[in-house]
Amino acid sequence: FLATFSSKARLQSPYKTAFVHFYRRLSSSLIKRILIVFCLMISFGVRSVEAQTGDIVLSQIKSAILSADAAGLADQTLYSVEIGLFGVGRYYSKGQATLLLKSFFSDFPPEDFSVTGSTRTPGAWFVEGKYLSKSAEKPIRIYIRLRVSDGTWKVREFLVEESDG
Repeated sequence: FLATFSSKARLQSPYKTAFVHFYRRLSSSLIKRILIVFCLMISFGVRSVEAQTGDIVLSQIKSAILSADAAGLADQTLYSVEIGLFGVGRYYSKGQATLLLKSFFSDFPPEDFSVTGSTRTPGAWFVEGKYLSKSAEKPIRIYIRLRVSDGTWKVREFLVEESDG
């Protein structure tokens, strides 16, 4: 009887009822705000990490091209990569890609490489660059297509073409 009486008394107290109502409203709106802020922090954090990872990968690719590091460039690929050299292309394994890129870099040693354009979506990235070599009469265009694999950007396609001018 006493337990029943005390629980009824708790519910009937006007101060406690008002406090519980206020607390529920406050905690509900506060929880919503905390969740919104938390979600925004996570989404910005993921985007900045994704952007940072993309910037790091692009920097590593540029460094590998400038230093004629075929193995370093092949390390930025998945298990296979499409390579097209002056209109002739097909898929190669990492090992085959390394040999092919070594041959390209020995025929056309790098003098300079710069990114001239870039388009990125959440799962794909297309990079266009200008490659200069003393062995080439004109600048060489390099097109690189990357895709996200296991949270990191990987080269899926590496195309080399003569420039128009």
